[in-house]
Amino acid sequence: MLKKVFVLFIFVLFSTPSFSNFKKIKKKAKITKPEIIFPVQTNKKNCIRDLYINPNINYIKPILKVEAPSGYGLDDRFDNALSKFEDFSFPCSGGNVEACENVKRVILEWAKANAAKRTGPSDGEGRHWNDTLTVNLYIASPMMAAYSFAKQVIDVSETEDKIIKDWFKKIVKKNEHLMYSYSNYKSGSGATGTPKRAHNHALSSAMSHMQLGILLNDNKLFKTAFRNFEAAIKYQRKDGSMPIETRRGGRAMFYQARAMNALAVIAILAENQGYDIWEYEHKGKNYHNIVKFFIDFTENNEIVFKYAKSMKHPGPAKNYKKQDLNSRSSSNWGWLYAYVSRFPDHENVKRLKEWSKDKSNLNSYQWDLVQHYLNIGKRPFGSASWTVVEPNCHFTK
Repeated sequence: MLKKVFVLFIFVLFSTPSFSNFKKIKKKAKITKPEIIFPVQTNKKNCIRDLYINPNINYIKPILKVEAPSGYGLDDRFDNALSKFEDFSFPCSGGNVEACENVKRVILEWAKANAAKRTGPSDGEGRHWNDTLTVNLYIASPMMAAYSFAKQVIDVSETEDKIIKDWFKKIVKKNEHLMYSYSNYKSGSGATGTPKRAHNHALSSAMSHMQLGILLNDNKLFKTAFRNFEAAIKYQRKDGSMPIETRRGGRAMFYQARAMNALAVIAILAENQGYDIWEYEHKGKNYHNIVKFFIDFTENNEIVFKYAKSMKHPGPAKNYKKQDLNSRSSSNWGWLYAYVSRFPDHENVKRLKEWSKDKSNLNSYQWDLVQHYLNIGKRPFGSASWTVVEPNCHFTK
């Protein structure tokens, strides 16, 4: 009998994802597929493949300097550039050769111009936060992913490849933000004791570092992001709310969703290199728990009020009792496409399935969530910032 119990213990120990497994990945993970950030998808009906615009008209002029506001907000010129760039990057990600040629052309022009240059300010100033997020979110991450797609489809000369990779390395390193921060938020911040490396800005920087590591076949850069992933999971509250994000007034869930997207991107990038970190758990805290809080919120939005009323940097959303969630934005809902396709039998997903049977009694938040649940594998998003790539194509399995 004792022998059977021991065998059962050994089976459970080695068949269940654990902290020790994640710790080993965090320390020893190596890139197995250099330059493949996301694989080109040619067999999914929900992927965009057609180039709908005239490349001669859609000229994406390099923006040389980053000048984000010192208060709330980013440099919108780079957001506009990304929206144009996605006209090429989305069909390139589905294998369109002409689109990939234009992806390379645009990135090479930006690299040669030394574009997206951050000239200041110091780390302690407000604009530093906005400048670094601007570059990581709108330029570094999406352009590196697109370049990876292009290299899977077309030939790039060694000379051009070096110019582009040197530029990527420069802008990612220059806009490294909170990646290695081991300082915690202090009392009165609304996120007391939470490490700053779990902040959505740090997660955005982590996404860029991880992609750069894959492009350069640099294991150290690749592994760095796991520290941020770990911190975000480990320091969520027991109810699944994320302290740094849910203190932000009417955009509490807006920022929780962005952090959830960043975590999903990191997990998928790891997955594409052969590592499963989705199930990382610390004392009952895991990604499932964060998802549960989001779903709980849609059913009863008052559960976030006690955190959101801190009103820390809410931007334009001053009413914490009215949460700002754009139903069409991949930055709010993209994580769901990754989650449902990987965990279709989880209790979280079963709730959505049950809600989808009768939408007549759903509130507006639930309705939006269910609509996205029903849209998985169907209509793609028109843009992707926090998801890096179009999630209905590259997040789903």
